[in-house]
Amino acid sequence: MAGVIKFGSGYRVYYSELDDVIVLLLCAGDKKSQSSDIKQAKEYLKDYLKGENHD
Repeated sequence: MAGVIKFGSGYRVYYSELDDVIVLLLCAGDKKSQSSDIKQAKEYLKDYLKGENHD
């Protein structure tokens, strides 16, 4: 499952739940950077699931 948590005036945190246990915070930003934040979050998740960038 992937989703977004909205805070205050336009701030968003993008996340993914893995195995119903791990919450992986992927990226955060405001309305102005929303499109690029979503793209970056998807890339981070893709890399993570491939076994990269686990630190």
